[in-house]
Amino acid sequence: MTVFLLAGPQDPPLPTAQLEDVEVMARARAERAREFVGEVAAPARGRGLGRWLNVCPGIANLERAVAQPIVDRLAARAGELGIEVEGPGCEANIIVVFTADAGDLTRALVQAEPRVFRGQGGGIDRGGAALRAFQTGERPVRWWSLSVPINSETGQRAVRVPGDRSGGTVDPRVADLLQCNPADCVGAGVPVVQSHGGASRLNSQIVDQIYKSIVIVDIDAVAGLNADQLGDYLAMVTLAQVDLEADTVPFDTVLNLFEDPRGVTGLTEWDWSYLQALYSSTSRRRSAGAQATAVAAIIARTPPPEPEE
Repeated sequence: MTVFLLAGPQDPPLPTAQLEDVEVMARARAERAREFVGEVAAPARGRGLGRWLNVCPGIANLERAVAQPIVDRLAARAGELGIEVEGPGCEANIIVVFTADAGDLTRALVQAEPRVFRGQGGGIDRGGAALRAFQTGERPVRWWSLSVPINSETGQRAVRVPGDRSGGTVDPRVADLLQCNPADCVGAGVPVVQSHGGASRLNSQIVDQIYKSIVIVDIDAVAGLNADQLGDYLAMVTLAQVDLEADTVPFDTVLNLFEDPRGVTGLTEWDWSYLQALYSSTSRRRSAGAQATAVAAIIARTPPPEPEE
């Protein structure tokens, strides 16, 4: 005999659940997050995703009244991520140069002093192919970031970077752009110092810190954009290590600003989730892949998978 249990008039409605749909949506979002991270993340070769500890944004070749709102927007985004924003008079480590001849200027700067753009040490830049793309690509905005492995216990750098050792000078124009003394912009790399103690198979004592970002902006190509749009775009490509050649059209991101300047008003929810995940994830992951998986998991609001033995 079949018995039916009916809710009486005084009883609350019986709850309904659609857990299967929720799980499917969560899996889809997790997969989408992994695709996004895999497309845009561009750490130095053989290193994990780098992050800033402190920033000092600076803009060159733009009137102060126009530049200030852009700098303020970038600095505000950094502050919201918990990055220390240095005060007036600081030495710029995010350097944004506006120019009418972006390609020529970029090539001239790299050719004048390639060691400023190549760390010549392990785990500092993305290598020769990426540097060629930085010079030759026809983009409204191009960027180049440098990161350095840091000993998380001592706070000391694990490699030498430009400025650690003198022994020559660079073109004064390059030194002026990069805010360094011509005699101090030259440096030579040494192999990464091996960690000792406190490190596991999955986590390393060495973490990655972004220490300089150079951005070249084609001033004609950004005409018509407002300070919030441009400031958010610059925040995305400098506060994270973003692949210059990433195909971001399938995603809802500020990186599509120049494909849809009217539809993209600034950082999207997806962008902000990515940046927040980057700066809240465990930074001592030994491999870039493991770290990227952790970032994607935070975006998707799902726990990361257990590491394989």
